Amino acid sequence: MRFTANMQQPDTLRAVLYGMSFLRKHCLIRVTDGRFTLISFKESLGQSATQIWAHLELADIFSEIQIGSLDNDHINMELNLDHFVRALKSCTSSSDTVKVKLAKRGRIPYLVVSVDSPSYTSIKQEIPIKVIRENVLEGIAEPTIPNPDVSLELYRHVRSVLRICERYRNLTKHITIAANRAGELRIAIHNDDVTVDAKWTNLTLMLNGDSQEGDDESQEDLDKETLYSVVVNADELFHTLRICYASRRIIFCISDKYTLMLHVLLAGLDDHSYVSYYIPSLTL
Repeated sequence: MRFTANMQQPDTLRAVLYGMSFLRKHCLIRVTDGRFTLISFKESLGQSATQIWAHLELADIFSEIQIGSLDNDHINMELNLDHFVRALKSCTSSSDTVKVKLAKRGRIPYLVVSVDSPSYTSIKQEIPIKVIRENVLEGIAEPTIPNPDVSLELYRHVRSVLRICERYRNLTKHITIAANRAGELRIAIHNDDVTVDAKWTNLTLMLNGDSQEGDDESQEDLDKETLYSVVVNADELFHTLRICYASRRIIFCISDKYTLMLHVLLAGLDDHSYVSYYIPSLTL
């Protein structure tokens, strides 16, 4: 099994890994001839289990790539996210060269991250990994969810949403997210101790992946005022929104009382590289 490459976007990859690490400490990485996919979920998928699927174009992140394996040149490995983030923190300048490769010491496989810098001695870090055969992953698939009832692009509001969620998580375990097709987003707490409601208006409505603004004829029959909602874990939502620091666009997609999906397009990369967070709605 062989994987060697030069890393072109260490800061972007580190930001994605860092955001994922707040929800899970281990991650499955799938490397193919075209994709670098990071998957994170609980081993026992329960009602509150957020899933993260980061789909990155291999050529967006790496160059001078060499891949080889007996599984049709697919490589699957599991590793600790904190270890990977720590290794990438060694890269402190755009002039640094970062290389990754698979290696073994005895029978133990490692992902080796080497940082060569003109300003200091080269650093090499070895991350223990667990190699997983392709046939073991046959039952793992990205969640299938209904078409969203409403999708809104947060754009410049995403950091204010993050700040509200940070406050709310100190007051409650659960947050209600509601939105309508008039471009309104609400984040609320309703319990015996406190009732609070934050609202954002004039957000961009997304239909079929495209923004829909103004009085487009295709929206004439839509009930714009109906609110669609989900109840989600407050901590998980807050940690999910940390990805905003690496994003250029975040779209909230709500399937009423079923799932909140965050579709995140990453800064510096095209639309073929993105992260999807699937947060199931809770039944209280």
